[in-house]
Amino acid sequence: MGDIMFKGQNNKLKENEIIAMASLLGDRSVKVRNRVSLSLEQNIDITRPILDKILIEEKDPLVRERINLLLQLSSTEDPAEHWKIMQDNMCFNIRDGMVAISLLDVDEEVSRVDLLQQITELSDAWIANLNDKMSEEDMVHNLMEFLFNPESFIGNSEDYYSLDNCFIHRILKHKKGLPVTLCILAVMLAEEVNLPLLGIGLPLHFIAGHFQGSKGISFYDCFDGGREVSPEECVNYLHSRGIFFHPQLLSPCDNESILQRVLVNIKHIAQRKGLQAHVDNIERIKGVT
Repeated sequence: MGDIMFKGQNNKLKENEIIAMASLLGDRSVKVRNRVSLSLEQNIDITRPILDKILIEEKDPLVRERINLLLQLSSTEDPAEHWKIMQDNMCFNIRDGMVAISLLDVDEEVSRVDLLQQITELSDAWIANLNDKMSEEDMVHNLMEFLFNPESFIGNSEDYYSLDNCFIHRILKHKKGLPVTLCILAVMLAEEVNLPLLGIGLPLHFIAGHFQGSKGISFYDCFDGGREVSPEECVNYLHSRGIFFHPQLLSPCDNESILQRVLVNIKHIAQRKGLQAHVDNIERIKGVT
């Protein structure tokens, strides 16, 4: 983002600053868009009336779409409403989706803006390690080392069926997760620098894939310390569980499918532990079985 500075909560924004920031919602950089969106939402009482005006006058359809989504998501803390908003806008951003899922936690009070700020701070800490000389492969290896070294996030094999492994706010606190949620953490950060790291939903497991065009795909097991795994290991893993391998199994999942998998995990864990309030809350989300 260069030298662009964004004001946090309680730092009053002027109208011309809000207009300039709103225009950056059309930026190609996910990092820029996320920082702008967060700053606008942190100051939503000030920015909302000006964003409403921009929404009417803005000619760029992409900027209009993102302003509209921001205004809708910031208007409610109801996760079911968030899910419906994303469905209606056909916009399943993995970051917003995981935040919406955290709002479903009946045991802990979660603030959307505060959680977005935590994710942003984690991303900024990783991005500070990068330099222009790094290849995409170097960046992926750096990301895996940053997130999944022994002092950071680990796969929770000791208490696998814990809701602490499912909600992103709990994962940030306890530093433990499931294969799918740890992969999501890596994908969210990679997305900020336009790094093509995507989730791959194997049967009974979940890994990340770095898609490199003609160079092929590199696979990483975020549950196992971010270790790079070969295609042969993936095949052997499936065969060991009696699953016939097909190349389609190594294709990337779309964001909605990944988020649905997290919701299903939460529901099944809650059912397993008799946590009916969690089950009921998850069932408010359309399409979860």
